[in-house]
Amino acid sequence: MKSRSLSSILAQVLGAALLASAACGGATAEVLGDENGTNPSSSGGTTSGGTSGTSGGGTTPTKTPPSPPVPPNPPPKDAGLPDTGCNATPKLLKQGNGCADVWHQPCGIPAGVNTADGLDEKECSILCGKNPEGFKYWGCSEYMLDDLPGPSFSCYTCVEGRRPQGYDETLPKEAPTPVAAWLAHAADLERVSIDAFYILATELAHWGADKELVARCRSAARDEVRHARMLASLARREGAKVSEAPIAHGPVRSLFEVALENAVEGCVRETYGALVAGWQAKNASRPEIRRVMSRIVVDETVHAELAWDVHAWAMTLLSPEERALVEEAMTKAIADLVTAATTMPHPALVAELGLPSARDAGRLVLGLAQELLVPLADVA
Repeated sequence: MKSRSLSSILAQVLGAALLASAACGGATAEVLGDENGTNPSSSGGTTSGGTSGTSGGGTTPTKTPPSPPVPPNPPPKDAGLPDTGCNATPKLLKQGNGCADVWHQPCGIPAGVNTADGLDEKECSILCGKNPEGFKYWGCSEYMLDDLPGPSFSCYTCVEGRRPQGYDETLPKEAPTPVAAWLAHAADLERVSIDAFYILATELAHWGADKELVARCRSAARDEVRHARMLASLARREGAKVSEAPIAHGPVRSLFEVALENAVEGCVRETYGALVAGWQAKNASRPEIRRVMSRIVVDETVHAELAWDVHAWAMTLLSPEERALVEEAMTKAIADLVTAATTMPHPALVAELGLPSARDAGRLVLGLAQELLVPLADVA
C-alpha cells in the first residue's frame, strides 16, 4: 500500500466516486459494468507491484465497447437450449466466494418473476439455486455480462465485514422487505465481527504480536458491539428478526491461516466495507441511516487500518511461499468485489439505505484496487 494513511486513501476514493456520480459519467462504469449491462474489460489496465507492501505506478484501463446484448427472451429455437420442454434447472455459472454467485436460467425467466420492478426475496428464491457453500442468498439482480441464450442472475449474500471462521451465513428470517433483510444481515455481520476480533486478539497474542495490536483488536470488538446494537434496532423496527446464533471459538490456528483470513476479511472486505459505509452516510435518503453510517464509517476505517497493520506484521514472519498465497488470496478477494460491483441492488436499498448502484460500486472498487496496487489484469 502507499505510504499515505488509509483514512486519506479512502477519503480520496470516496470523494472521487461521489464527484463522478454527481457528474453522471466517467469511464469507470464502462470498465466494471453498469446498470445497463456493459461488459467489463477482459484485459483492462495493469498496475505494477503486489497486493500490498510494494510500490509501483499504474495505468488507467482503457474503455472497451459493450458486449452484444443478451438475446431476447425466449431465445430462438436453435440457440442451443436443451429440448426438454423447458424443465432445465438453474445452472451455476460463476461462484463469487459468497459475494455474488451467477445463476443461469436456460429456460428463460420463470413464471412468477418480474424483473421490471426489482427482485424481492420470493423471486430470488426462484431464480437462485442452492449455494455450493451452503450460504443463503438474501438478494439478487439481473446479470447482463454473459452472451448466453436465456437470462442470468447474480445472487448475493455479501454485506461487507469481517466474518469469523465457521460463520454460517444464512438468510435473515421474518424479514418482510429487502430493506429489513439487508439491515438484519448487516446487524448479524456486525455481531459476528465481535467474535472475529476477540479470536484475532487471542491468536495474535499466541503468536507474539505487539501488545498494542492485541489491544486494538479488543477495542474493535467493543466498537462492533455498538454497531450490532444500532443495526439490530433498525432491523427490528422494520419487522426483521435478528440472528443470535453463537460463534464457536476453535483452537489457535497457524500464523499463515490467521494472516490469510485477515488479508481477505480485513484488508479487502473491511476496507471496502468502510467505503460503502461512507457512501451510505452521504447518499441514504433515510436520516437515521445517514446518522448510523456516519458513526460506523469512522470505526470501520480504524478497523481496516488495524487489518493492514496486522498484515504488515504477519507478512514478515511468513515464508515466501506463504506470502505469495496470501497476496493471491487478496487479489481473488478484489476480483469477488468486482463481480459484486456488477450487480444492481434492489432499488429500495439504493434509495433508502444509500447502497451504491452497480455503476457507483464499480467506481469504488476500481478506485480501491488502484490505490492498493492490485494488478487489475488479474481481477478484470
